[in-house]
Amino acid sequence: MRSSTLGRLFLAALILSGALAMLFGRQPARAQGITGSNWEGYYWSNPNFSGSPALSRIDPAILFNWATGSPAPGIIPNDNFSVRWYNRIAFAAGTYRFRAGADDGIRVAINGNIIINRFTPAVGGFTVNTADVVLGAGTYEIIVDYYEGVGEAGVLFDWTVISGGGDAPGVGTTPLAPPVAATPTKVPVVKAVVIVDRANIRSGPGTNFPTIGEAFKDQQFTVIGRNGDFGFETWYLLDLGSGRRGWMFRQVIYVYGSNPAGLPRTQEVIDAPAINTGGADAAASQPSAVQPFEVRGIARNNALVRSIPSLNGERVGVIPKGASFQILKLSNNQAWVYISYEDLRGWTYVPNIRVTVGRLGVLPRGNTAP
Repeated sequence: MRSSTLGRLFLAALILSGALAMLFGRQPARAQGITGSNWEGYYWSNPNFSGSPALSRIDPAILFNWATGSPAPGIIPNDNFSVRWYNRIAFAAGTYRFRAGADDGIRVAINGNIIINRFTPAVGGFTVNTADVVLGAGTYEIIVDYYEGVGEAGVLFDWTVISGGGDAPGVGTTPLAPPVAATPTKVPVVKAVVIVDRANIRSGPGTNFPTIGEAFKDQQFTVIGRNGDFGFETWYLLDLGSGRRGWMFRQVIYVYGSNPAGLPRTQEVIDAPAINTGGADAAASQPSAVQPFEVRGIARNNALVRSIPSLNGERVGVIPKGASFQILKLSNNQAWVYISYEDLRGWTYVPNIRVTVGRLGVLPRGNTAP
């Protein structure tokens, strides 16, 4: 779409929201769109929020028409970039119409609940979506995600009061400061909700750490730590329940409930929990919100099992051809796996097996029995 066409569409959207009045210094009327203020903006030089943001800044409103330009020339490219805006805003009880427009994709979440989700190329140019939401009186975390593919770029986000809302000072206009801890050691209550179908939970803040479990879409956890400075963290440490903890990648969760800037910064590595080999009773003891990882295989032929991961190891048994077993560990040279088959435990040679569940890459490594 040509630049002039996008400009006309974007201008029309601004007129509808009352944003032109705001831009010229006049306050919008009650019926016009409310934009909020002081949005924390994090800008990535790629379209999928990968790595650390290239730029962070405070934006007075989410109201931009970059056309074929860049949000920050020399830092952010003209095409293929993404932005995440974060704010905490007080609302009186009422029904609100939230409006999000973008070329290309946009997604809006309130307290982790996605209300607008059009994270796809804007066919035909700048596209506006709305959602009517009933809110009780209180402070809400709003996250707006935006990405630009190629061509024109523009984005807006605002809301209007449909019913209720009252005239409380600051309703929809003044972001509240993060809650002040009652004591210097108090950690803010920060929550995370899984936004992908399936997400790995790892023992440390990186893909090089073993997978210790899985979580699934819409599951929620308490966040207890982060691996970097606020806005530049890539992994969050989560409380998984029943005394378990684990790390999840920033892109697979929404973080909400309180300002994550107050979370402690840590690089803590969690000991991978023992894999369940104790039958139904042991499985029942696992927290329902997190599934422990499991790797299984079958024997391609009668597979010898040895006491150590070496041809010099003592023969301790044989897995019959076609038999299924659990795989618990991968040797340092990745040529042997430690297996559990009925009452038989030991090491067998990888070419003699076929993995049927999971991946060998998620297993803990070493040359000693788990």
